[in-house]
Amino acid sequence: MNRTAQTAVGISTRVSGWLLAAAAFAVAIVVLLVCYWGTVLSLVGVWAHDGTYQYAFLIPPLSIWTAFNLRHQVRANAPVPSVWGLAAVAALVFVWYAGHLLDVNVVQHFALVALFPALVLACWGWRALWVLAFPLGYLVLFAVPWGDGLVGPLQDITARFAVRALELTGTPVLLNGREIVTPAAVWMVADACSGVKFFIACSALGVLYAYLMYQRWRKRVLFVVMAAVVPIIANGLRVYFTILIGDTWGMKYATGMDHLIFGWQFFGSVLVLLLLIGWFFRDPLVVVESPPVNNHGPTGARLMLWPAVITLLIAGSVWAAGVASPVPVEQMHMTAPAVGGWTGPQPAGDDWQPIFHGAAGQVKVVYRSPAGGAAIALFHALYTGKPRRGHTLITYGNDLYDPAQARILSTANRQLKLGDGRNLVAGELRVTGASGERLVWYWYCVDGRCTNSRLLTKFLQAWDVLRGHLPRSSVWALSTAVGYGGADEARANLRAFAHLLTVTGTAASRVHREQVSSGNAP
Repeated sequence: MNRTAQTAVGISTRVSGWLLAAAAFAVAIVVLLVCYWGTVLSLVGVWAHDGTYQYAFLIPPLSIWTAFNLRHQVRANAPVPSVWGLAAVAALVFVWYAGHLLDVNVVQHFALVALFPALVLACWGWRALWVLAFPLGYLVLFAVPWGDGLVGPLQDITARFAVRALELTGTPVLLNGREIVTPAAVWMVADACSGVKFFIACSALGVLYAYLMYQRWRKRVLFVVMAAVVPIIANGLRVYFTILIGDTWGMKYATGMDHLIFGWQFFGSVLVLLLLIGWFFRDPLVVVESPPVNNHGPTGARLMLWPAVITLLIAGSVWAAGVASPVPVEQMHMTAPAVGGWTGPQPAGDDWQPIFHGAAGQVKVVYRSPAGGAAIALFHALYTGKPRRGHTLITYGNDLYDPAQARILSTANRQLKLGDGRNLVAGELRVTGASGERLVWYWYCVDGRCTNSRLLTKFLQAWDVLRGHLPRSSVWALSTAVGYGGADEARANLRAFAHLLTVTGTAASRVHREQVSSGNAP
């Protein structure tokens, strides 16, 4: 009888230890993937269709492999589910819901990936989270597409670096924003020339390499910094050599397939050289003995954290599904405002094409100065209600210019005063295309609060939606050609026009509303 009782106790201990904790974590992962499958598909879609993030397909397998190698250290401590993990899961489910409500993919992607370390904390506890800190942090840092905001700054750095290198080697050169003018040609540092793909991929590889090859934190940090700086310098050198080849031996050697092959070979050589340098300074391999397994399991109230976590995950997706009903879209026939002293509004041409899909209403017209010397194009698009799929002001594909016809030369901020008395900071784009150079000044408004920041616009919309108010969001943009007077004269014309432009209540007082059914979910 006593032997039977002891056997039962032993089985109970084993089942309630790591076996039960692993089962609970596996169930939570399955529930996460099933309930948030739409976000999983969206994340994988970004990896597959955006060349910048195709490296991310390797991040989950590498994170799993690194975590698997740490399994003995994890099992050396008994699983102790943490209520802080439950709180983290609840917070991230709310963040995901907010991203879903506002149709912000990057927020949903971040919340989905960050839920993995939150589930480790909730199911296994702080010690397990600490042991698995690297693979989980690596997953969150590099599985989420976050590098789009680096494209512009990297373009500017690359252009300045290449121009400085050309000057040092005696090549006549002129920098015009992101255009590099040499005796042979005008070179454009386009988005693809920013080097963002190589930068992010090299940084991801560098972080993993530093973790595997070094034991000292000083060496790890130094190599990660090198892995981030070297791609930037290498891309500047690549552009420099491309221009130098074109100016010296002819354009046919600096463009087309030769250009692509040179880029691949150059980046490949730089990467191999970086890894070889790191290899010579590697630390000796330390063999860690496997500690004994601590198979004691959680007891009492901590056992209830596992079903609570699963319930939270299910509740978030059910909550989002409950509001995914068709929303009527308010169609508006808008008219342009009159601007005192300027002739117009008149129909605008096709030399400047802002793209804003799904707007409730939009208008694009042109005005001419009293002397007839300046032409200012005005674009205004209005969105009503909470952001939803197909009806979102700030989203991929909505641009202040047509990327197929124009490219950005430079960006800046400009302080201006509107005709209704408000002061604001407008964003400035200097773009070039088939019709020449243009300046574009723009700002976004959410219920009268205006900013040139896309991120702040999203926050203003989120605040209105979360407090139960349906926002009215809009974009205003002014554009004029850069003529013989240069950019300064164009800016003076834009400033004079903006000083007479009244935007308060313009759309609301000049629209005719129609309710049409939309099958799109928010």
